[in-house]
Amino acid sequence: MLKKYLATAACIVLAVSSFASCSGSSSSSSTASSGAADSNASSAADTSEMAEQNVKVPTKLVIDGKEVTDTESLVMCTVGGFDISFDEFRYYWLYYLNNMKAIGYDIENDTETTINLIKFQVDNDLVSNYGLMAYARDNDLAYTISQTDFEDAYFEQLMAYQTEDQYAAFLEENYLTDSALQSTLHSYLASNVAYTSLFGEDGGKFYVAPDAVKDLLNSEDAIRCVEVFVPFSACVELTDEEKEGWEDKSVSDRLSALNSAYNKLDDAAQEEADKKSLELAQQVCDKAKNGEDFYSLMEQYGYATDLTPKKDQSYSDIAGYYFTDEYSAYTDEFRKAAFALKDNEISDVVTSEDDGGYHIIMRLPKDSEYIESNIADLAEEYNTAHAGALFNEYCKTMEITYSDEYGKLDLDSIS
Repeated sequence: MLKKYLATAACIVLAVSSFASCSGSSSSSSTASSGAADSNASSAADTSEMAEQNVKVPTKLVIDGKEVTDTESLVMCTVGGFDISFDEFRYYWLYYLNNMKAIGYDIENDTETTINLIKFQVDNDLVSNYGLMAYARDNDLAYTISQTDFEDAYFEQLMAYQTEDQYAAFLEENYLTDSALQSTLHSYLASNVAYTSLFGEDGGKFYVAPDAVKDLLNSEDAIRCVEVFVPFSACVELTDEEKEGWEDKSVSDRLSALNSAYNKLDDAAQEEADKKSLELAQQVCDKAKNGEDFYSLMEQYGYATDLTPKKDQSYSDIAGYYFTDEYSAYTDEFRKAAFALKDNEISDVVTSEDDGGYHIIMRLPKDSEYIESNIADLAEEYNTAHAGALFNEYCKTMEITYSDEYGKLDLDSIS
């Protein structure tokens, strides 16, 4: 969930930059460049004046057939002690509703399911976006930002727009109001402070120093392994266009093409593809257990994107995964199977719905010299997994309370 939080929390800032590029700015990062401001002879003072005019976007909330006249003070829900305004809630609601429409989901014939799915996604995003702040708060750690720092960041975003009309168009196109943009930007910035307090290298409460990680990885609590990953999509038939340049494509690009084709299949066709891929995975497993070179099988059949050789290396040079059972980025099925192996032993086919495929795992002896020389990267991997595990567990404890209006929402309530 931590990675999901980072992706979700950054989406508004990135969206601002993306729109600015279309509007004539040369910005390519989350901090708007001064190109648009220069072309319009803008200044911080001009931007402040624009903000004070409070660009309006029309919004509406209808409950039981009646429009709610005061949405500015309406709290739709409270997440971990943080109030979520109607405007901010509206952004998430419309984002997911319109995404479902775009992918062709039959929202009209299954209204109740659609509403429940949207609520689930919105709740999940809000927990993700406010979770770090709540986690830091509950550990008596810093998570707030100064008003000056917020205003500086907010004004930088506004400076990407040459006119109020451009800014208003961006807001409306992305289901935002100025208030919702400010709320999301504020939570993004505050969550960065919270993350540093919790997991940052410079004094984060739960950060694990490289020397401690090294000791862990050399202990019996950690293992090393490689795998052949066969995705559910491995046996999907591709068009000639999709197969063009296949040999030159990276493993990541190949997997993306296969998954894209797989996702276009109906349920019956996906089930058939799963069956064929399982048969392939079993054949690979049999080959490995009969003594065929495991690294050759990884190269020929594997789609593990993080087990590909670097430039001027071969598959046999791949060090593999180093991880502990308690904190790792791998699924329960994968970890359980890997830890059950002895060194140089090969697993049966391991199915993982979360990973979208089948694993054939080979456990390897740990290489203390490799751990020593690569401890910086290994410590980063460990801390990412450690932070993610702790954050996920904390998020499970977060309480959400809802307004009466939340319980009465239908598909036409919010616009």
